[in-house]
Amino acid sequence: MTELRTDEEQAEMLKRWWDENGKSTLIAIVLVAAGWLGWNYYQTQQQTTGEAASALYSSLTEKASAAIMSGNEAAQQEAIALAEQLKSDFGKSTYSQFASLFLARFAADNGDMNSAAAELRALVDSAEAPIKYLATARLADVLVELDDTDAALALVSDVPDPAYAPQYLEARGDALFRKGDRAAARVAYQEALDAAAVLGVDTQLLQRKSDFLIAAEDA
Repeated sequence: MTELRTDEEQAEMLKRWWDENGKSTLIAIVLVAAGWLGWNYYQTQQQTTGEAASALYSSLTEKASAAIMSGNEAAQQEAIALAEQLKSDFGKSTYSQFASLFLARFAADNGDMNSAAAELRALVDSAEAPIKYLATARLADVLVELDDTDAALALVSDVPDPAYAPQYLEARGDALFRKGDRAAARVAYQEALDAAAVLGVDTQLLQRKSDFLIAAEDA
């Protein structure tokens, strides 16, 4: 009888515990399960989104390459449309930032330096390295074309990463040359050449700029 009462007491205790805690326990189980399912759904969505963005970016690079190499206006317009779609559909992705770089390139190629500057400024303000570094160097180039040489020099006054030294130093040389300071421009170009040699980067255009200043000094 003692064992029976003990079993009955335990059953009653379990019943009371369930009445007091069973619902919250069930809710907790449901929430944990929902969280796990939600995380898996999120992971699946992220993978799907990444694949879609990657496919769109692949199409963009193909069209952009064709447009740049051939000067085909139709290919450029298709590339611009793809870049704008990337920014619209995947605005928080790295692909969207690369799309902005393409849009800035096409705007500059078409002589619309203000639009190019706007795209690049947005990247300088929001992107992380290394895209931020690349956008900064390109923005400096665009500002030189806009004759805003002081702003260009401010952007490239320091080199944030040795990998971008040739671009920063060349942009600095271009700004100094545009300001009329040929001696300082030649120094910047030579520093850019030295940095490019360390990285094994093609320097034909940069070398021509430096050679032009040397010839101008000799003359």
